[in-house]
Amino acid sequence: MIRIAFIFSILLSISLAYDPYSTSMTARRERNLDHLDVETLSYYLGINSKTKKSIEGAEYVGYDVAVMFYAQWDRMSHTLAPYWDNIGTKLNAGSKQSKLIMGLFDCELNLEHAELCTAAGVMLYPTLLFIGSGPFHDTDPITRIVGKDRAAGPSGAATIPRTVKFQGNWQYTDSVKDWIRTMQGLSRWHRWTSEGFLWNLRKGLLGLLQTGGGRKSDISASSLPVGIPVSSGSNAQTSVLESTLETVTEAGELMERAATHASLLLENILFPPEKDAFKAMTDADAWDKKNNSDPEIQVLRSCVTDLCLDYCSRLSTRMTNEYLDEILSGEIDSDYDLKAIETDLKNRLSEKEVYCGIFDDCLAEDFVSEKCRPDKCPLSQNGCTYVTACFDNSIKKEYAVALKLIEKGDEFPPKKKAEQVVLNADSNDNKKSNEWLGI
Repeated sequence: MIRIAFIFSILLSISLAYDPYSTSMTARRERNLDHLDVETLSYYLGINSKTKKSIEGAEYVGYDVAVMFYAQWDRMSHTLAPYWDNIGTKLNAGSKQSKLIMGLFDCELNLEHAELCTAAGVMLYPTLLFIGSGPFHDTDPITRIVGKDRAAGPSGAATIPRTVKFQGNWQYTDSVKDWIRTMQGLSRWHRWTSEGFLWNLRKGLLGLLQTGGGRKSDISASSLPVGIPVSSGSNAQTSVLESTLETVTEAGELMERAATHASLLLENILFPPEKDAFKAMTDADAWDKKNNSDPEIQVLRSCVTDLCLDYCSRLSTRMTNEYLDEILSGEIDSDYDLKAIETDLKNRLSEKEVYCGIFDDCLAEDFVSEKCRPDKCPLSQNGCTYVTACFDNSIKKEYAVALKLIEKGDEFPPKKKAEQVVLNADSNDNKKSNEWLGI
């Protein structure tokens, strides 16, 4: 039993990992925890998922929501995650009986997630937020004089109505569980005082009459909805559905572009050019971010770092899955702690691809170190082949559009620029940037 709990804690911690190429996600439930998407959390918060502004007429959804906001790089978030899951299990979160949903939300999955966290007033990781019925007062008129955030506590004051933040030490996990129960009690009390005893009694009797006084045996009847409740007909729901339609449309366009991008990458792997993208970076002095005068160098730098990150991320994910298989099969001692596992995985990655082992640090420091700026491809043959896609004209054009260097449909490099490059092919000023263009 201890072994199973340990393995699940690893899986849950790894499930918080950031995928740099994820653009969206769909709400899902694992055990008693909901992994929330932007639309669902916006609905619970009563704000528009696009504008991040409060929706007039947004109502209490009928049950409470406790959310853990996290970032994949934050060790504290990974430490709290298994305990958050344990609290969800003890409180039977996700069931109608509990009238509580406990969720996780990755603030740095993408820009849209980051904007929603800002709107929710997330100032540090992890942040625990409770969403319930009625106002929660985390400050008072006297202490507010010293500053609202400071008066509320280390996590700052709640910025959205019907929400309140946990201000205690989450390392005492029982205090987190007690806090959720207390907030549920306050939320329930507000419902009774605002709606009235007779209203609730009448609603309960009508519910019994409509269902015939019996309980349904299927699981869905005893579980709270995953995602936005389809039965809701409020103004908030209409607004959320409208923004969801926009999101789906944008996602369709994104998928179309992604399919084209994947096709170009596959063609490059099948028929790779005999060039070295890292040598081109060195020759064009593209490692230095200050060298932004030439749009072609900007495209080269963005493409190489992007594809290198993608390759290393895919390799890391593959090796992590293989590592978990070893744990489950008993090949590795399951008494490892998370820090030891992280170190072991990083060592394995470095043995497989040395450059992938240091790439995250290089990216964080903008490749200032010489070891981060190899003059030839440091990856295996597969990795080097993958990165040579940056020589493909269609790929260059995609990056130029993404960087807003050109408009969609324009030529890249611009005709005028291309003619100038040809005329000055022997010039020392243009020699470095022309090599990777193949001019």
